Amino acid sequence: MNYQRTVLPNGLRLLTAPMSGMCSASITFSFGVGSRYEQDHVAGVSHFIEHMLFKGSFNYPTARHISEAIEGVGGTFNASTGKELTSYIARVPAEYLPIVMDVLTDMLRRPLFDSAEVEKERSVIIEELNATRDDPQEWVNLLADEVMWPGLPLGRDDAGTVETVKCLERQQLLDYLEQHYLPNSLVISVAGNIDQQQIIEAANAAFADWRMGERSRWKESLPPRDTLNVKMVQKETEQTNLCLTTLGVAYSSPDYAAFMLTNALLGDGMSSRLFQALREEQGLAYDIGSYFNSYHETGNLVVSAGIDPARAEDATQAILTELNRLCHVLVAPDELERTKAYVRGGILLSLEGTQQVACWLGSQECLRGCVRDVKEIVATINAVTAQDIQRVAMSCFAPEWRRLAIIGPDDIDRATYFGKLLTSV
Repeated sequence: MNYQRTVLPNGLRLLTAPMSGMCSASITFSFGVGSRYEQDHVAGVSHFIEHMLFKGSFNYPTARHISEAIEGVGGTFNASTGKELTSYIARVPAEYLPIVMDVLTDMLRRPLFDSAEVEKERSVIIEELNATRDDPQEWVNLLADEVMWPGLPLGRDDAGTVETVKCLERQQLLDYLEQHYLPNSLVISVAGNIDQQQIIEAANAAFADWRMGERSRWKESLPPRDTLNVKMVQKETEQTNLCLTTLGVAYSSPDYAAFMLTNALLGDGMSSRLFQALREEQGLAYDIGSYFNSYHETGNLVVSAGIDPARAEDATQAILTELNRLCHVLVAPDELERTKAYVRGGILLSLEGTQQVACWLGSQECLRGCVRDVKEIVATINAVTAQDIQRVAMSCFAPEWRRLAIIGPDDIDRATYFGKLLTSV
């Protein structure tokens, strides 16, 4: 991938990637901070700040001014708060990139945090949290994190809780913003039909006077071995929504490529083992698949499914069977090659748009401190062997790492039974 990396004297990193033939340009502002940096009593503060930056700034004093400035030139914009990263993203016709860069810069450097807007947004976020609890398919994925990292920052909802959001004060938001939103914590990435030199000059003009500071650290969140392995919520739903989660790997792990392939084999796509076994062969689920999360020092893999309540046990056993098969039976050469092609293709296809490239550059630089070359990533995928996958599966899918989150009409007294099932199959 062709890009240029520029570092300002205050530590701000700027990545620019010209993409010939594109009509658009995309820009991301990525800060190396997220929910895992928060203390328990201010859980959700990163997410709250993300919302407030869209509520008005010095030159764009209301949310409407901000949205009209970007949408009024045909652009789109959004933001996201994760465990380790907070990103602000916009995509516009290329000639309007300077306007959008000015809007985002003003939002980040001169936000108003009007007291009345803080209170209104507090209500909005509480409704966002309530909406999650009304969607069992979304809620069960949060429970999966809770049961994997109980009492640890990685086990919390990125948006916090209703209780913590109710208690967050305006000054706490401002203090957290000052502590974590630093130029040496920021990566700006721009991709598309762009003039690199103009962007570098604009970034210098906008940020050169911003003083760097000491970046904060996060609390280590290695999942405990000796903990309750099942978390159940009884709720009147038509389906039982379950997530079976196990240990994963860090994004810096030498086994990252092998784990990507392990996840793809298991539950990513319609040719994956879980889809074929639980849906096509056994008819246990309409929605079945897996995904994985990787963080600085740890990670997890999650199998999620919506099941007839009467067949929750059958589905859990079927999932465990597929986990065990990866542990004890080498993947056949043809299946491994198909999976490698699927993963390679997914990476390459995901980098065809300007927004995807900008987000890729920003997240890689912010989390890893560098951008891995796509050819290098493809080479590591190609080098993975069936023995590598078996070794990773045996380590990560061992019975002591298996956890289960369930939301549905099932009697919560069955938690003990499901807990024994996790370690017996």
